[in-house]
Amino acid sequence: MFKETLTEHDDVIGLVCEGKLTEADFKKMHALLHERLGTTDNPGLVLDLTSFEGYEELSAILEDLKIDTAHVNDFCRIAVVGERRWMEWGARVVNLLTGSEMQWFESSDAESALAWARDG
Repeated sequence: MFKETLTEHDDVIGLVCEGKLTEADFKKMHALLHERLGTTDNPGLVLDLTSFEGYEELSAILEDLKIDTAHVNDFCRIAVVGERRWMEWGARVVNLLTGSEMQWFESSDAESALAWARDG
């Protein structure tokens, strides 16, 4: 599942992904992003993957890639929060799909991630 965070900030969208995500989760996430992007121009994005365990099915991966490619230039900065051990390879792949500046933060440094995403 995922949930929206940082709702008190107009210039940053925050999402937390937990457990295994499904195609339906990503479709809901995509709809939420479209809604938020309609109210602000080029916001920052803070994506917390600390408790993310992967994808429930192949169709979830494909839906995630749709989001990545549909929003290539929609965010000024993308801060990814989580455990670096597994994020490094994923970061390289996602970096190819986005025109946004990206930076990764350890789970214990979530406040710095928000500050960095806001300064874009």
